[in-house]
Amino acid sequence: MKDLTKGRPIKLIALFALPILLGNIFQQTYSLADIMIIGQNLGNNSIAAVGTTAPVVSLMFNIINGSITGFAIIVAKHFGAGDYDEMHRTIARMSVFAGGLTVLIIAAMTVFIDPLLHALDVTEGIFAEARSYLIIVTFGLVVTLLYNFEAGILRAVGDSVIPLVILVISTVLNIGFDLLLVCVFHMGVVGAALATVIAQAVSAGVCLVYLIKRRPFLLVGKKDFVFTARTTAELLSAGFGMALMYSIIDIGSIILQNGINGFKEDMITAHTAARKILMLLIMPFSSVSATLITYCSQNLGAGKFTRIRKGIKDCMLIMMAWATIAVVLVFLGGHALVGLIVNDMDTPTGAAIADTAVLYLRWSVVFFYPLALLLGLRCSLQGLGKSVVPIICSIIECLWKIVTVVVMIPLFGGKNGTVGSSIEQIGGYFGVVLSEPMIWTACGIVIGIITLVTLYHMPREDLKNNVKDGL
Repeated sequence: MKDLTKGRPIKLIALFALPILLGNIFQQTYSLADIMIIGQNLGNNSIAAVGTTAPVVSLMFNIINGSITGFAIIVAKHFGAGDYDEMHRTIARMSVFAGGLTVLIIAAMTVFIDPLLHALDVTEGIFAEARSYLIIVTFGLVVTLLYNFEAGILRAVGDSVIPLVILVISTVLNIGFDLLLVCVFHMGVVGAALATVIAQAVSAGVCLVYLIKRRPFLLVGKKDFVFTARTTAELLSAGFGMALMYSIIDIGSIILQNGINGFKEDMITAHTAARKILMLLIMPFSSVSATLITYCSQNLGAGKFTRIRKGIKDCMLIMMAWATIAVVLVFLGGHALVGLIVNDMDTPTGAAIADTAVLYLRWSVVFFYPLALLLGLRCSLQGLGKSVVPIICSIIECLWKIVTVVVMIPLFGGKNGTVGSSIEQIGGYFGVVLSEPMIWTACGIVIGIITLVTLYHMPREDLKNNVKDGL
């Protein structure tokens, strides 16, 4: 366990964020391993089939993960304040709400999966594979919930190392099952989906054993399932507010994916490859941002406002440094990164797909600086219990993705573009390329200003003996 209310902030943040970063890398490795093995063994059409479902899968995962992250804010606050009885009751309540939410998602997807794929304009050539992949991932949400619930509780009390260790084991199993089910038993994208679900089930099981054996103080009993209007409202506001923020963004991504699916399958393949690389590059931002949620929550509970300001400043410096590294990586090694996913890069079609993916990445990474502001400060506000502004920014981001489909794609030439290395070749897809950088910049500026105002109005002195640990 790690108490983030004592010690030098930048050191604590770096040590806490590093295991989260490595854990995120291994989680993304699940997805990346699927795509790499699918691409090398099944071909680019299968990549496109999995890619068309990506926004839907992300929406399901982020509703669950967002709610758990939000619930864990309250757990971290009570832990920071030393109120362990209320911490136990919060964990009990969040198990009920997160479980019920997961059941609703699975039920909704079971009923609406076909209409959803048709609404996404998934082509007939990849429809069956996309549907099979999505069905298996949907029913695997049960184990996704279990692992993220357990890991969320551990991180709330400062333990970010054990979730990492468990994920390393699970990732190795995931890759092994991928190779077995796809390459040996020839189960196609179904095998890739099953491999991921099995690996996540192992993560959940091992994490549960660890909680029982080594962290029994986090376990709850029947007496902890106490619900009051005030505590329920506080928990739902934090959990569902975070889930709403994530889901609004993903709803926009689903709408955007509908626009992308109107392009030819080579373009979908290029977009899928670029997004996989982009998600890896964004993970350091996500890891530091996740640390900020726990850091701000614990220090808010302890009444240490000076540490909150210092910690946010230190995190911003770390994220800006990573933005610079990402720019160098993409401009010098973009094709090598894309080559990990795209098959037959030595052919004209494969080379053109890679060129399109690299073009997307280069335009994205130069706007990582406002993205760092957006992600870091949004999570800081969430950790401080200020959820309204992040949700508003998420709504704006969603609306902008609708504008991209309706206005930006037609503005640059519609869906007649082809894969290639120039803006003229890719046509309307350049509207997609520009979409996120534009909204990152706008929302990053807005949330930066609001965060400065919030910190300015925060008490200047710490509540408990005016302690300024590690400053």
